[in-house]
Amino acid sequence: MTFILAEDAALKQLIQGYTRSYTQDDGSTVTYTVPAVTVQDEKSNSRPVKVWFGFPDVEIRAQDFPFITIDLIGISQATNRQTSGQVTDGNMNGTQAIVTGKWYTYDIPVAYDLMYQVTSYSRHPRHDRSLMFQLHNKFPALYGRIDVPNELGTSTSRRHLFMESFQKSDRAEGENGNKRLLRNIYTIKIVSEMTPTAAAALISQPTAVAINKNTSGSWVSTDIPDGMYTV
Repeated sequence: MTFILAEDAALKQLIQGYTRSYTQDDGSTVTYTVPAVTVQDEKSNSRPVKVWFGFPDVEIRAQDFPFITIDLIGISQATNRQTSGQVTDGNMNGTQAIVTGKWYTYDIPVAYDLMYQVTSYSRHPRHDRSLMFQLHNKFPALYGRIDVPNELGTSTSRRHLFMESFQKSDRAEGENGNKRLLRNIYTIKIVSEMTPTAAAALISQPTAVAINKNTSGSWVSTDIPDGMYTV
């Protein structure tokens, strides 16, 4: 996956939990598990909390409490981390399949900081405290980390993740204010960079502009004035 999409998927996976294995230099395999965010109550000893991008629309899906939402709220260039120069490797920073004997030289990617808002919603105070505890462990103020796959999915990089702020925002709902909505709002920063292929796609120049062509690709001559030609 590419810039932003990879971080979206990695953040959701961090909350939902995963198991991953990798091979060490000595050939041994190490497996580690990141636990999912769960809650316990009289309905179930333990059940995973649903995670959505954006607040769920009641016309599309049921709002089963508790749940967690993810929203991208900002993208800024990380000038404090930016370096200049060129890099040579065999996969163009994880964007090209490795071919024996082939190398790529490209400019160092542009550094960015991605800002996310992660919000938990619950009705029960015990669920609220449980979610708060688990999310604070996943988003520590210091030494936070997140595993993000490269564009080809052949390797994973471990990025820095920071909890920039936390806000408690509970309120009463319903006609008589008899429904509690308990919210925990986290502002998360994930360090990232614009990969070479993504940057090249953004600055690519058109080689031709087709005018008076219909959707099937043939020329529409009826709309060209007399004396004029297709371009």
